[in-house]
Amino acid sequence: MNLIILDQLTCDEGLYFRYISMIAKTDLDYTVVVESNKEEVDHYYKLLKKKGWFDFVDDIVLPEWEVDGVRIDVEMNYPRTIYTPHIRCENVPKLLGELKFMRKL
Repeated sequence: MNLIILDQLTCDEGLYFRYISMIAKTDLDYTVVVESNKEEVDHYYKLLKKKGWFDFVDDIVLPEWEVDGVRIDVEMNYPRTIYTPHIRCENVPKLLGELKFMRKL
């Protein structure tokens, strides 16, 4: 199952994004992808790679590809979306709990 994380959520507190992507990939068996607009793919790839936050990300995808899976997003536009305005230390346990629940569906 894919886990799609919106690009703007990757840089709030990057180590927490990395932690979520690590747990999702290694413990919950998700394929982790970051969704970004075509114009911003290079920017996010370079930033995440430079900071060491790309370790557990499998790919960067474009919105028009309509990748199916569980989403972590700032809007509720898709089914199986986990809404959050940011990924920070205070909401990581909640996000991981929701990812575990979604994995069982």
